[in-house]
Amino acid sequence: MPTPPDKPETPATKPDTPTTTTTTRIPPHQDVFWASVQNCLTAVANISKACWGEEGKHRKERKPLRQSLGIKKDSPLRPLSMANNFEHFDEQIDEWFATTTNRIHVDRIIGPASVIGGVAPLDMFRVFDPTTAEVVFWGERYPLKRIMDEVTRLYPLARAQGDKPA
Repeated sequence: MPTPPDKPETPATKPDTPTTTTTTRIPPHQDVFWASVQNCLTAVANISKACWGEEGKHRKERKPLRQSLGIKKDSPLRPLSMANNFEHFDEQIDEWFATTTNRIHVDRIIGPASVIGGVAPLDMFRVFDPTTAEVVFWGERYPLKRIMDEVTRLYPLARAQGDKPA
């Protein structure tokens, strides 16, 4: 049936016009951002494992490596917990589901965690705070800028060590 002349055609009144609804929940650039954060965390975790071993299992054997690079005991590269949070996200969801009381799930936020009021730290998963350059997961803060500064400091030292003749 044709549309009366006084009414504009819409997909519902226009014959043979397919209707589609698209919903974009996360802008595509955020997917790239969070993939980059996870890649960074994985790379730093690999540096940590090279310098200390997983769970410190090779701490003593790798002390000469750390000394040759000037890596201190309190290095921000050592903790693996944030990389584990991202790597084992499925387990974190299980734990959250079993312990949360209100089922609010806040995830993949770029902005200070404080801008979201009334949400418990347990309900906040992946948050990047651009004011501090920290990744936050369940209230745990991971100093990304400090870590990247340390990686930047170590890179030329590691290259120089690798270029030494055997």
